[in-house]
Amino acid sequence: MVVPATEISSASYKKRGVRRTGMMRFTAVFAIIILINIIGGFVFTRFDLTSEKRYTLSAATKKLLKNLDDIVYFKIYLDGDFPAGFKRLKNETREMLNQFRAYSDNIQYEFINPSEGTDKKQTKLLYQQLVNKGIQPSTLYQKTKNNEGASQLVIFPGALVTYREKEIPLQLLNAPKVYEDETPLNNSIQALEYNIASSIKKVTTVKRPKIAFIEGHGELDKYETADISISLADFYNVQRICINHKIDALKDVSVIIIAKPDSAFDDKDKFEELKKNSDYECI
Repeated sequence: MVVPATEISSASYKKRGVRRTGMMRFTAVFAIIILINIIGGFVFTRFDLTSEKRYTLSAATKKLLKNLDDIVYFKIYLDGDFPAGFKRLKNETREMLNQFRAYSDNIQYEFINPSEGTDKKQTKLLYQQLVNKGIQPSTLYQKTKNNEGASQLVIFPGALVTYREKEIPLQLLNAPKVYEDETPLNNSIQALEYNIASSIKKVTTVKRPKIAFIEGHGELDKYETADISISLADFYNVQRICINHKIDALKDVSVIIIAKPDSAFDDKDKFEELKKNSDYECI
C-alpha cells in the first residue's frame, strides 16, 4: 500500500505542531516559576492554611510592629548541630521573625552558634557572659545508641534583643532540663509570637506607666501579689502605696490595684483616690 506524500507531510506537520505547543507550555510554566521566585525574593508573604491560624499575627502585634521607629536587633543563640526538636525551634523562630519583618523593616536578626569556637576558654567565657545577661542554658538529655546511658548537651535557647542603647534577654525555652519528650519545645513554639512581641514592647518602652498596689486596708501583701507584680514589672513601674490621707499620694499613677481589702476606706482616702479618677483606672 502506497501512502500519498501529502498525507505523510500532513501527519508530520501535526506532530511538529503538538511538540511546538508542548514546548511553549513548558517554557511558559518555567518562566512563571522563575518570576514567582524573583518576586518572592523581594516580598515575604505566607498563606495561613492551618485551622488554628498559627501563622497569623495578632492585631496587637501588627500595631506594635508598624509603630517601630528604629531597629530592633535579635542575636539568637540557636545555631549549631542540634537534635531535630531544637532545629524545629530554630526554624520556627526564623519563620516568626520573617513574619514580623513583613510588617516592619526595623526587625533584624542573626543566628549565632555559641559553641562554634575551638578555644574552650573563650567558649566558656561566652557561656558565662550569656548567663550574666540573663540567658539561661538548658541541658538536653538523650539516650545513647545502645540505650545503656544518656548523653548531655548544653544549649542556650535564647536571644539578646537590642534597641538603641538598651539590651534585654529573651528566653525561647523555659526548661532547664529537656529530655526526649518534646512537650516543652512544642509549648515554646506555640508561645513564640507572644514572647517575641513582648520582648519588643519591653525593650522599646522608654517611660513605663506607674501601677500602684494600695495598702492600709487589709489588702493582699507583697508576698501574696509577688507573681503578678513580677509579671507587671516587665512593662510597668510597680509600686505599693499607702494613701494615709497624703495629698497627691497617687500622683502620676496610671492604674491602681486594690487586692481584696478587708476594711473600708475612710472619706479622706476615698477623696484622694477618686479626685483624679479621669487620669487612672481602678482595678
